[in-house]
Amino acid sequence: MHNQSELSHASYRIACSANSLSLHRPIANLAWRLAMRVALFAGVVLVALPVEAQEGVPVIATSANLSAALPASEWARVESSVDRGLQWLASQQADDGRFPSEEAAQPAVTSLAIMAFLSRGHLPDKGPYGPQISRAIDFVLSTQRRRGYFSLRPVLPPVEHLKPSQTVIYNHSIAGLMLGEVYGMGSGERSQRIEDALHRALVFHREVQSRTKGKESDRGGWRYGYPESPDAASDMSVTGWALMFLRSARNAEFNVPKQYFDEGLDFVELCYEPDQNEHQKGIFRYRPHASQDKPQITLANTASATLTLILGGRQGHASIPVSVRWFRTRSYPNPWQNNYYYLATYYSSQAMAQVGGETWEQMFPQIAAGLLKEQTENGAWPPGGSNEQRFGSTYSSSLAILALTPAYGLLPIYQR
Repeated sequence: MHNQSELSHASYRIACSANSLSLHRPIANLAWRLAMRVALFAGVVLVALPVEAQEGVPVIATSANLSAALPASEWARVESSVDRGLQWLASQQADDGRFPSEEAAQPAVTSLAIMAFLSRGHLPDKGPYGPQISRAIDFVLSTQRRRGYFSLRPVLPPVEHLKPSQTVIYNHSIAGLMLGEVYGMGSGERSQRIEDALHRALVFHREVQSRTKGKESDRGGWRYGYPESPDAASDMSVTGWALMFLRSARNAEFNVPKQYFDEGLDFVELCYEPDQNEHQKGIFRYRPHASQDKPQITLANTASATLTLILGGRQGHASIPVSVRWFRTRSYPNPWQNNYYYLATYYSSQAMAQVGGETWEQMFPQIAAGLLKEQTENGAWPPGGSNEQRFGSTYSSSLAILALTPAYGLLPIYQR
């Protein structure tokens, strides 16, 4: 038997099949997941579909070894950082199972914390954090409302900034993503509750996606709880999370028709900004040009869209080589240079892991260095600046850990 330390070190030396967890190949159950982890530790070769850059060089690596991004001594620092972060997170859990944050951001923040533990190989009901993970899952389940969505607080119109009417689809999508990841990991009774909750959540999720949009260019995406039909809207920020929920549910063998993915991915493609004169801050808009004149191009939207398109099988879209070149021709920003630093960094790390090869080896050391520098002595990451600040250190710490752990390959949603 290997102890956790031996396995975690080994996990940095692995790669997995690009098709093993695509949108079209679900995870059957927990046994399959555990078997995948054994395969990961055994060192399976990774193969991804090549995407050609204009110069004829593949943008998506045909083979990759994520451990090559750092020397062993630096991976040890990353591992220590993650473990200290998880120890701090565990110390923050409330009696009802939540990981504290703004109430309007629950259960999303608690769900991110759960995924942070999962990304390091911790499981519900097992090991040092097992009971805490299980209590957190129970809290998330307790927030599901009659209509099927997840929100700690009631959702009432009209839409107001950082009120449940605005945050509900974030909460719903991130909670659904997490539950899809843990489905089959816990006890029979809890697994049944998760299954029932996900069935209800998916019905609501599709209802939001299929609402009549005020703009035809918004068709297929998601946005806020209100307005509903016929004036609903979509944006890249919410749609990225919403598609990840669908992918996680599909991986867990829930019935998610390909049509749902295609409609969502079509919307993501419309958010691509082809005008290079607009590429100072990224290449993906908050909403399509036909939906909103103001571009609102950001790093977070660019990384989210790149990740979503690759995971959704749209590696051949014109935006992918442009996005990769955009990342590689500039230094990764510092926290004070980005209003959504932790969110953007989480997405950027996961996206660059999907690209792999030299791109990952160039970008991840910068991401890791920035995060390790920000971590405080008690293991937490400080609250983000500006827009992220009110969500607190549980939010920033969870996203930081998720940004540091792609090389483990333990979250099925993001395995290549």
